[in-house]
Amino acid sequence: METLYVTAAKYIFVLLMAVYTWECFSALKTRKERKTARIFHRQNAIIFIVYVLGISVVYLKNPSNFTVILAGAQLCYLVIVLGIFPIIYSNISRAVLSNMCMLLSIGFIMLARLNFETSVRQFIIVAVVTMASLIVPFLMSKFQLWKYLTWVYCFVGIAALIAVLFLGDEDYGAKLAIEIGNFKFQPSEFVKIIFVFFLAGYLAEHNKFKDVCISAVLAAIYVLILVASTDLGSALIFFMIYLFMLFVSTRNIIYLFLGAGGLSGASVIAYHLFSHVQERFIAWRDPWSVIDNAGYQVAQSLFAIGSGGFMGTGLYEGSPKYIPVVTEDFIFSAIAEEFGGLFAMLLILVCFSCFIAFLKIAMEQANMFNKLVCVGLGVGYAVQVFLTIGGALKMIPSTGVTLPLVSSGGSSILSTLFVFAIMQGLAIVGTKVKRNVTRRIPTEGLVNEQRQTERIRQLERTGEIGKVGKKKKKKIK
Repeated sequence: METLYVTAAKYIFVLLMAVYTWECFSALKTRKERKTARIFHRQNAIIFIVYVLGISVVYLKNPSNFTVILAGAQLCYLVIVLGIFPIIYSNISRAVLSNMCMLLSIGFIMLARLNFETSVRQFIIVAVVTMASLIVPFLMSKFQLWKYLTWVYCFVGIAALIAVLFLGDEDYGAKLAIEIGNFKFQPSEFVKIIFVFFLAGYLAEHNKFKDVCISAVLAAIYVLILVASTDLGSALIFFMIYLFMLFVSTRNIIYLFLGAGGLSGASVIAYHLFSHVQERFIAWRDPWSVIDNAGYQVAQSLFAIGSGGFMGTGLYEGSPKYIPVVTEDFIFSAIAEEFGGLFAMLLILVCFSCFIAFLKIAMEQANMFNKLVCVGLGVGYAVQVFLTIGGALKMIPSTGVTLPLVSSGGSSILSTLFVFAIMQGLAIVGTKVKRNVTRRIPTEGLVNEQRQTERIRQLERTGEIGKVGKKKKKKIK
């Protein structure tokens, strides 16, 4: 009976995820508020069904009171976020909110299956940070001082990265985190947000060639400090954020080509400078030749994805624990093995729809600072997703970054939740701007019509419009 339930569950997971993904893109293109509201209600129902189905399988395999308590707490969390947040902030992006909860739910299920203690720790962080970040949309939508702290962002971010360079603990060949007592955090995750705000403040006011050169030097300082710390995954994310924010600010496509060339050159230099980069490159090119060492992670990832096939093995029916750091860097491989390749592809589409929702919020902004913040945070999110999934699929060398909202990781999940909160604040701002424009349009049209009528009457009084001219009144402006 238990095996039958797990087998049925894996097919239901795929079906529900397919419907949810379809609704994601339907919501993005629909403009009718009532229709959009119905879509989000259906999505919310799917999120709850997916979570209950997944956690019930976890309970079947590991029946305990702790599982029931965790499930109850996580369900309360989903009810609060999906039910109460839209009441507190009526103008938030429901697309971003639903996608956040769906990705968190998948992460909750997978982490509970892989490591129950990690799942509990992850949920505590998520719950606390979500409640704390509740004030972020209010701050972003009510105050404009954020755009005036450009140089504060610049120097605080650089100082934080320098602190990691000299005080950070080395992990897998890179200095990533600072440990204070029993608490360890990764400053680069938060500096990403600071970096975006710095560039938005600077590029919104300065986009001449001289200013571009100055911004390039300052951005290069960030990237070079990360390179010196051998945190190359973060360095790549910072570089891509700068490149696309520069393009949006200047609208000069040449910068994209120059950036692509610079990235290629930097990759070659990094290969010759760092031994662990060479190991990861060899593991990416031919993991089987070094399967006992550097290629073990990638090989196990590919074994897991291959054994899962199109529909997956089912929860607890695979062997994802053989993959090193599976709860962090390679959780996508575990999902592909037990939920199936089709589910994994749908997960990628959900992440992509989240990125599109970020860009949609950016297009609704009235000022360049807000627009650049949206673009920078959106690109940072998209690049991180690409690096994680690309490394798991052997499309690119592994970079050691996590899958946002799904993988475990205190600093990563904390910073990602703040990113989503900032985007919600800017969504509120964008909605207000759109409504103000909508209100002005009928008035402006009425004024223009009145002016046209008065002009016609004036011409009639002076005799400039005759019998023939009256037939052409509609053409007069």
